[in-house]
Amino acid sequence: MAVGPLDLAAGLDFIRPEIEQGFPWVSANIVTAAGKPIFQQIIRKKAGNIQLSITAVTAPPGKILKGIEVLSWESVLPSLLGQIRKENDKSFIIVLSNYSNEENIRIAKLFPEISLIIGADRRKGNISPKIVNNCLITQTAKQGKSQGVLDIRPGNNRHWGINSAEKLVNLQNKLGSLNWQLSRLEKKALQGEQENRRRKAVNRLQHEKEQLTLQIAGLKEAARKEADSGIRNDAFSYRFIALARKLPDDQATRVRVGELNKAIRALNKQKKQSAGRTQRQSGTSPSHNITGSDLCATCHTVQADFWKGTSHASAYETLVDKGRNFDIGCLFCHLTLNLKTAADTDMRQADLLSFPAELQAVGCETCHGPGKKHSIRPRQFHLVKTPSEELCLTCHTEEHDGDFNYLRKRDLISCPAG
Repeated sequence: MAVGPLDLAAGLDFIRPEIEQGFPWVSANIVTAAGKPIFQQIIRKKAGNIQLSITAVTAPPGKILKGIEVLSWESVLPSLLGQIRKENDKSFIIVLSNYSNEENIRIAKLFPEISLIIGADRRKGNISPKIVNNCLITQTAKQGKSQGVLDIRPGNNRHWGINSAEKLVNLQNKLGSLNWQLSRLEKKALQGEQENRRRKAVNRLQHEKEQLTLQIAGLKEAARKEADSGIRNDAFSYRFIALARKLPDDQATRVRVGELNKAIRALNKQKKQSAGRTQRQSGTSPSHNITGSDLCATCHTVQADFWKGTSHASAYETLVDKGRNFDIGCLFCHLTLNLKTAADTDMRQADLLSFPAELQAVGCETCHGPGKKHSIRPRQFHLVKTPSEELCLTCHTEEHDGDFNYLRKRDLISCPAG
């Protein structure tokens, strides 16, 4: 299990009991302030006569963690991979990474000795296996939306090839289907334009048959050479299995998660109180150039009155009703804030927890942009009139709004006065 940035959110003391009990956490680049590794850097396993060496690289967390330092992968992988190769130069090396897919490609290009990178890029969905510099890169979508199954047939020279036997069977099955289609078409006797279309279809299928026959012959020859040489490449096949959206809860897990969420909300409540005291003492506010819908209403009365009747206006209240107003993951989409700026700057948790009461709703500026400059010089500084679909999808994700239709939802909340 690779250690991710969110696994460290509650601090090292929260995760230390699991380390002591032998839970297989792994991370090559998380160290103490003194530079000592906190987790296992390499987990070694045997699969038949194949040595597996599993390591992980953890992306930097969004905030500084006391007593924990996350080193760059560039500083740890060269020596670590060298150590693995020194132990066994035929080791099948697996790297678990929660860096971006682009960063994983960089890693693959620099270290061809890595056999497999399993990613966890939250911005991406399922990534079909792709070979980069003899390294296979793949991942499944976040939050258990799919099950990824990767079947690997290890060879003996740590080089990715093709599973000749499996591909041969697939091509022979396809050839059988083509022969059946051809036999049906060749038995037909048609007239005029229909006959022209039949002949074109026969010609196309015969061309495909010729190409398939050549591919099958090539695969048979490759399999023969592989058998003669004794050199077998690593090969793989894969599939993604979409999981049902709604599955029955495991009661014990549900209770445990409920207790954990309750503890997290209590911690966040303390953080909010602490952040509120800090802001009162310093006079700062996390809302930056956001003024609040009350100020907007001084000029845009009709629009503000309409907004008060929409679900956006009561978005924060729904969290309060469900006891979720201290859940960091929910607040981002239930407050008045500049979604683009907050996403780009990774707004701190304390900021979200300490938003003032007048901004505890999805207010005007969430969709139209920060209004401070506009409120001072309205003729000079204009706001966005119609929010883009991209902005709406920041919160109206498939997970939270499965039937979201931009045009329909936009019409429901469009201000009657324009």
